Formats: sequence, structure tokens, C-alpha cells
Amino acid sequence: MSSEPDEGYEEIERRLERIMEEEYAKRAKRFKDEEYYKVRQLVFDTRTIRALIKLFNKGVIRDITWIVSAGKEAVVMAGTGPEGDVAVKVYKIATANFRKYLDYIVGDYRFVPVRDRDRLIRLWAKKEYRNLVRLYEAGVSVPKPIAVVGNVLVMEFIGDEGFPAPLLREVRELPDPSSTLDAILADVRRTYLDAELVHGDLSEYNIMYWREKHWVIDVSQAVVTLHPMAEAYLRRDVERVIRFFSTRFGVRGPDPWSFVDELIREGEAR
Repeated sequence: MSSEPDEGYEEIERRLERIMEEEYAKRAKRFKDEEYYKVRQLVFDTRTIRALIKLFNKGVIRDITWIVSAGKEAVVMAGTGPEGDVAVKVYKIATANFRKYLDYIVGDYRFVPVRDRDRLIRLWAKKEYRNLVRLYEAGVSVPKPIAVVGNVLVMEFIGDEGFPAPLLREVRELPDPSSTLDAILADVRRTYLDAELVHGDLSEYNIMYWREKHWVIDVSQAVVTLHPMAEAYLRRDVERVIRFFSTRFGVRGPDPWSFVDELIREGEAR
């Protein structure tokens, strides 16, 4: 199915209806009715459909194929764009964790906190897009950011033919786990020193592994290094990653606190 210029509300709604029905049929045995209707209510939200229409009409999205994941904060759909597969991330408006979002926005000089729920979700989507841009330009292994409209973010799809790459927590064996840990910590350094950001929630749950390479995802909560909680978030990120590699693969990584202390000193010296 290819998109035509000026696709309207009914056409996008029809595509989403097909995706939802296929998803429900596929997961019928483990997809509770209330979960289905929660996801359906999100995907068919008027503001979401209008954002998708804009992205279709701009040529950013050519098709949407199926739901990749449906989490507490967002639904991710697989789709296609001019350069191949894309991930279409739709942030939930109705069920947004208002307090959590504000915790990561207040103290970040790039954004002015808002109290309106709709505006906050749009700001959150914009925040992830801008974080992806900074990380991508700094050479961090993240999906390439493509566009953001309203509560919908489009980025490079990590996987093959609409099937997402596994999360690091799902990977039981690595060719060289020590080198993978080193590569992830090198990206932590790039994130801090070059992008001047701290991921803030880095763990095996938001790192993908694809074609012998890691990919950092879910960067919406990432904060600038001047954020009052940046150091605490950085220490937590490093501790989680090193602990996972030690537990899962028996890799002895650097001391987390020494690693962070050295990183902070290097940042201050620049």
C-alpha cells in the first residue's frame, strides 16, 4: 500500500483499523480486551491521526504495517518511508505519567515546563527527537531521527523487514561481550562529552543488539549535563550496564564510580 498526496482522515483511520484488527487476532490468547481497547483508543485519537496525516502528506511515511510494541508510555508501529523501514512512535496522551515527564524536563534549559497534558506530550516527543539529533550527530549508536509532528516521532527502524532487533536483555550469547560492554561505555562517554547529555535510564531494556552492534533507544528522558540530577542519572546508567554484563556474561567491567568520576573530570577539563 503506497500513500497518495493529501491522504485524509478516513484513509489513515482505515489503515490503523487494519493494523489493530491484525494485532488483536495475532495476540488474541494473551491480549486482554481492555488492553486492546486502550491501545485502539490511543491509536485512533484524533490528534494522533492528524499528526500521521501530516507525516504521510510530507512523504515522511509511505505506509504503516503493524504494531511492534505497546508499552505504558507509547505504541511503536513499523512502517516504510522513502529510504526504507521506519519506526513510528506514538506517545500516549491519555495515560501519560505527568510527574515523571516533568522530573526530566524541569532543570533542562532547552525546554520550558508546561502544565497542560496535551502540550506536555508534544514537548516530550520533541524532546526525544532533539535528543536523538544530538546523539546521532555526536556519533552515538542511536536510530537516525527523521521527523516529529505532535505526539508522533519517526525514526530509523532497527531490525529487518518490520521485525525489531532484540533487546540486549533478550540476547543470551554475544560473540565478544567484553567488546560490546566497552562499546556501550564508549557511547556513554560520547553522550556525556560530545552530546552533553546523560541518557538517564540506560539498561538492558533500552539497548538493542543488531548485526553485532548495540543500539541505544528510548532517549526521551535524557537530560543535559547541567541538569541538577545529571550526575546521579549517569552513575545509575553506568552501574546498571556494568552489573548486567557481569551477571549475564561474567564480564568484569571497570569500577562504575571510578569510571564516572574520570568522565566528569574530563568533562570539566574541556
